[in-house]
Amino acid sequence: MLLKSAFIGFLSLSTLYADTLKECKNEADRISGCVEKIYHSNGRLWMEKPYKNGKKEGVERLYHGDMSIFVEMPFKNDKPEGIRRWYYENGNIGGEAIYKNGKQDGVIKMYDEGGNLQAEVSALNFILHGDTKLYTEDKKLFAIITKRYGETIFSKCLNGKVLTDKELSKNDIFKNPEKTINYLQEICLKESDSR
Repeated sequence: MLLKSAFIGFLSLSTLYADTLKECKNEADRISGCVEKIYHSNGRLWMEKPYKNGKKEGVERLYHGDMSIFVEMPFKNDKPEGIRRWYYENGNIGGEAIYKNGKQDGVIKMYDEGGNLQAEVSALNFILHGDTKLYTEDKKLFAIITKRYGETIFSKCLNGKVLTDKELSKNDIFKNPEKTINYLQEICLKESDSR
């Protein structure tokens, strides 16, 4: 609990720090502390990167075309550190992933546009490792897939159907989570509906 409170405090200070920094004009600014702002060709802000001591430090933000936040990624000493979050244009969270020492490490949570949890994916640096849990729109667990360094150890729908390697390899949960989840849900729920 104390660690969680400390992390939330760090993230809050990092956000405040980025919001009060001047815009980067040169390398000297990156040393003293500034925010690099990158714009779309239409003139709208696309990305903000906070710097201190010449390295990314604070929360980097990418924006949708309507200026709502698309991605927030905390950096410490030029490496991703903390919880990366991405959002739909409607403002609902699309997902979150934990970074430690510059690498993704732990459970990645993925949500649908309505804000409902679709998947909890255990991974190390975006290689599936551990249990992946998939959920229906009404928040019911429908499948568990266990992998070790990307290799399938166990995969099963909660109705008892075992998922084949062919079914699992059909889609990539990182490249197209919605399509992958819908595809596996169709397989798992079709089997249970026919009983």
